Amino acid sequence: MRRPIDRRSIDRRLVAALILAGLAFAGLLAAGPSASAQQPGCTPSGPSGPAVVFDCGAGFTITVERESSFVLSDADGDGGVDTMELNRGGALVDFDRPGTTFQILTPRAVASVRGTRWVVDAGAEATAVFVVRGAVAVRRRAGGEAVTLEAGEGVDVADGTAPLTVARWAAPRAAALLARFGQ
Repeated sequence: MRRPIDRRSIDRRLVAALILAGLAFAGLLAAGPSASAQQPGCTPSGPSGPAVVFDCGAGFTITVERESSFVLSDADGDGGVDTMELNRGGALVDFDRPGTTFQILTPRAVASVRGTRWVVDAGAEATAVFVVRGAVAVRRRAGGEAVTLEAGEGVDVADGTAPLTVARWAAPRAAALLARFGQ
């Protein structure tokens, strides 16, 4: 003999399943990039800690804060990573590949390089770019004049149209940013 289905028990089970699914999804989002996460052309390496190091081949590593939101891609289709979309968080890039380029796009800025060591921090109010070694061209994502940063210099890119101002960063500010990556 079949029992009639109690609609309230179905509703409760459905709500419970939806809540569990939501909690599982939220846990995945909160975890940030995992050390086991594979990005096209790059493999995670290095010690665990507040950041994950991606080895993208000879002369190219990207260290990303765990809570960062990012995607690596091969825009030119040659099999190597050449673009990073960094929506939130920070990335430290070591890029020494003569004749090739790499760029990071944030909601506010585009930072492009040919060979250097630099940091991009995509914050809620602005994107900060700091160069440790080499040179980086930075412009607003919406367009406008680019500025070139050299070692020890940085720029803050906020919303608006005001010209970008290159500044030599004080040692404490540079050190605080690099410390986020264990540097």
